[in-house]
Amino acid sequence: MATPAFVKNPKFIGGAIVVLWVAYVVYWNYRLEPINIQLFPVMKPEQLSVSSVIIGSAVFGCVATLVTQFLWRRGRSKNGSATSSAPAATSSNTVA
Repeated sequence: MATPAFVKNPKFIGGAIVVLWVAYVVYWNYRLEPINIQLFPVMKPEQLSVSSVIIGSAVFGCVATLVTQFLWRRGRSKNGSATSSAPAATSSNTVA
């Protein structure tokens, strides 16, 4: 039985390894005892599972990365438009 072409793609193989690793980390950390987090001194400590902290951190990191890339590219495109214009045609007149 022949395997489909996308299975032989290195991006698919790398993506599958990352997805399996994340599933492994979340599954085994889900079984740990909850973490007590006290955000403010006057409030009662909150209990969070380890897997929710991992997933929340991953989501925050992805969103922060996407926002940073968007702002970086947007700022660069504004400044780069003036300098990336076509050079002016050279004149055949010579200046001595």
